[in-house]
Amino acid sequence: MATQQPSLIGLHLTPHFDNEGASALSVRLHIASPNITAHQPAFSFWLFNVNVPGPGLSEEDIEAEDEEGPLQVEFQNVPAVGDQQSQHWCLSRDTVGELVLSYTVHPRLVTKHTPLGARVDLRRDQGGLMGSPEWFLPRYLSDSEHTLAVEWSVPADAPANTRYVWSYGEGPGPHTRIGSVQTLSSTVFMVGPIQSYPEVPNDAYPSTSYWFGPLLPNLQSMVEYSAELYPKMAAHFDDLGQTYRVFFRKSLFGFGGTGFSASYVVEYEESTKNESEWSLIRLSTHEMVHSFATLSLEENEEYDNAWYSEGIAEFYASVLPYRFGMRDKEFALKSTNIQTQCYYTSPRIHMRMIDAAKEFFYDWYAEWISYKRGNAYLILIDCILRQATGRFGIETNSPLDDIVIDICRRARGGQVVRSEDWLCYLDQYSDSTNGFPFREHFKAMLEGEMIDLSRAFLGSPEDSFSRCDIRILDYGLDRNSFRTWTVTGVQKESAAYAAGLRDGWKILSASSYNDSLENPDVKLRMRVKDDEGQEKTIEYLPRRPEKAVCYQIEYKQD
Repeated sequence: MATQQPSLIGLHLTPHFDNEGASALSVRLHIASPNITAHQPAFSFWLFNVNVPGPGLSEEDIEAEDEEGPLQVEFQNVPAVGDQQSQHWCLSRDTVGELVLSYTVHPRLVTKHTPLGARVDLRRDQGGLMGSPEWFLPRYLSDSEHTLAVEWSVPADAPANTRYVWSYGEGPGPHTRIGSVQTLSSTVFMVGPIQSYPEVPNDAYPSTSYWFGPLLPNLQSMVEYSAELYPKMAAHFDDLGQTYRVFFRKSLFGFGGTGFSASYVVEYEESTKNESEWSLIRLSTHEMVHSFATLSLEENEEYDNAWYSEGIAEFYASVLPYRFGMRDKEFALKSTNIQTQCYYTSPRIHMRMIDAAKEFFYDWYAEWISYKRGNAYLILIDCILRQATGRFGIETNSPLDDIVIDICRRARGGQVVRSEDWLCYLDQYSDSTNGFPFREHFKAMLEGEMIDLSRAFLGSPEDSFSRCDIRILDYGLDRNSFRTWTVTGVQKESAAYAAGLRDGWKILSASSYNDSLENPDVKLRMRVKDDEGQEKTIEYLPRRPEKAVCYQIEYKQD
């Protein structure tokens, strides 16, 4: 008997063009026989999420029809969860047969003052458009797998050099994939005068990178690294036979990445040309790990398990380039030291994980807690499990890798895997670790108890941590200063105040505050305009006089 195909969800996109290039997308969403009940939630749509406001659609913007004719779409607001705001979309009557929703979505208007958030919003970029369905597409409320079909229309006025790319396929399509609604939401679309490496996708390069306009020279090396990295990463996670795509978008302000299904987005600005190779390699590896390794949301949604998704991405960004033979051991040790220094010198080291998630986009230091604490936690777990099994060496897989790979396998199979499952894996090592209290230790980690690496090592005892106290990080002003470009929240006891910085001054330019985070000897430099209109340079070391207990690996640097 033939296996029945999962029901269809079809997405049909039509780009619009003006004299500056791709300018909007017309969206047609097809749901095969959803049997939706009148006035009951059928779809969910983000109004504000991951620090990004939605596209501002109204009920009148959306046309809905089924086999019996037009329907009205009705919005119902949903209680906010923290700063996340969403709404349900309902329909005015029961549906009959296939349901089609149609509307046009316009790119988000941004300036250099636009707050940083996840790279999900639809944006214009040098003649093209790029964005994620997470921003512009309602999520059909279904837990089932579906046949996802994506197709582009090619308008008559489309420039000859227009290309059409989705995370799971290039060209007008149709492209099909079996997956959940989340599979579709967590992807990326790109249309316009796209350039790529390799120029023509081929089997020799299962990973392809895409961008608009000229690419910065150092990002070109990142493109080549990603093409080499992906096959090794896929083999590590036992997920061969797939393709992968890396998308670059140019921004007026911001440098960073966001991971998606089978892809990730790198956002860059002109000053990204000054980023080191070390920084670019870490970012590329970190974001690619996100496409493989994740835990599901907790059932009560109090926290999103970012300690795992960000922690394992940070951990692997340090060790996998060495394990894969793409960088030397010094890269792994240096990278690990930078991450542990960031963890121990944070003034929010004892902040609860749940509070850090709430303050992620608003607090200098809360943003990095899931990354740096998660990394330190996983370093310790890796050490404990290696000691228990005798599997030593950064260059080799450990029991931690076995657990992570199995979690990925289960997630690919559609299973919900949460922190309780993580703890069940660790419970299996209780006897061989002399009864290490994995569950109590995990809870303490979430609550902000400092992780002790005094007897830990990275991979093997020859690369042990030793105490090295370092001054505590303190920028001395509000993070919002670098969003509004107006200085606020200068603390009188800080190095910023001592250097002459004052509230209300305009920031004209600034060095990377991440450089000062990662290197305790790097000063923060700003060009500002004071209250009298005079321009001046402010330079200071954003550190407190007090030192934090810190652990680093001693090694001979070349």
